[in-house]
Amino acid sequence: MGAARRRAASVVALAAFALLACAPAALAAGGGLGGFQPLTPWQRPPLTLPQPRPLADAGLAEAGLRQAARWRHGKWYCEYLRCAHGPYPLVTVWGEVPMFETADALQIAQPSRAHRATVERFALENERYWDRALGGYAPYPGDREANVLAYFDDNGWEGLAFVEAYQATHRRRWLSDAQRAFRFIAARGWDRSGGGGMWWNTLHPYHSGPALASDSLLGALLYGADHERWQLEDVAKYVNWANANDDHDERQLYLEVPGQPESVNDYVQAPLVYAQYLLCRDGEGEGYCVQAGRVAATMAEEDVNGFGYEYNYGPEYDAIFMQWMMAYGQATGEGYWLTLAEVNAAAAAANAANASGLWLGSWWGGPIADPETHPGMLRTMAATASLFAWTAVYAGGA
Repeated sequence: MGAARRRAASVVALAAFALLACAPAALAAGGGLGGFQPLTPWQRPPLTLPQPRPLADAGLAEAGLRQAARWRHGKWYCEYLRCAHGPYPLVTVWGEVPMFETADALQIAQPSRAHRATVERFALENERYWDRALGGYAPYPGDREANVLAYFDDNGWEGLAFVEAYQATHRRRWLSDAQRAFRFIAARGWDRSGGGGMWWNTLHPYHSGPALASDSLLGALLYGADHERWQLEDVAKYVNWANANDDHDERQLYLEVPGQPESVNDYVQAPLVYAQYLLCRDGEGEGYCVQAGRVAATMAEEDVNGFGYEYNYGPEYDAIFMQWMMAYGQATGEGYWLTLAEVNAAAAAANAANASGLWLGSWWGGPIADPETHPGMLRTMAATASLFAWTAVYAGGA
């Protein structure tokens, strides 16, 4: 059993206790996923999922690591095939983190010397994104200026990948790399003007749902590893702000840009669901269990969107959603989320490959809806590989 699976399994009993404690309020109005009512006024049952087709998920993730060689440039990778990105061809944090996490997940699912070596290689190269003058992770490897434009969602995703590298290898160096990401976020990301909210980047143009989500989850996972109380307090502050200010669409789901109801995106929901489960587990209040359960029930509701169980917006977003909902599902004993990921993984295995065999297409066929996903990007392939890798972790290393 891999490190993350052992960690997740170890909290199932605690999760069951917490959920039983808050179950009467959740169940009083009728059934939903896990007994929780959806947040929506129409309150429909969860989608009925098809039986997933069995896949060799770990083998597919290995194939993704081999595909990545097509983007290699020296020791590292380019943002686009053939390094076609002008004078700055190397991959940014947002583009490469899914590949880093694929390596982490493979070592967690199937520990081996080869998989560990891959994690070590990715972790060492990811340290190149650290900008000491800035005090945070810069978007581009090798940036070393204090005035670099840095993103707080990037620092969250990067920190999460380092936490997973620590879980995969138990090497504290990678935990330290994650800790410094969270310190940067806490020092410069939170809006201290009085109203709160997590800034998108160091220019502070607007509050960002993805930054709030990734940073909340990073702090919660760090607290589970090093038990520094200030981290948990910051996470509660972030999540409380989200629940009060960032859920104004008709389904009460979290927004990518606060005040813009059309900006709901799945990858904002899952980290906040799991972060709130962790807050509840760590004694911060049963209300977090209820909120996590109700958001999860809403995301599973049959009328929540027009796509049903076919997640087809963009692999880099949908893979994050699947990863952290699988973590939540395992922690709470709710198998719906693993099944959902397996259904989408089977679709990706059938549809994502282009004529060259690279996973650059959408999981369910047709064009990728996200306008920021361009042809030939490493992130598209890497996110699909990460879906396979994390499904292998939560399905038992298959």
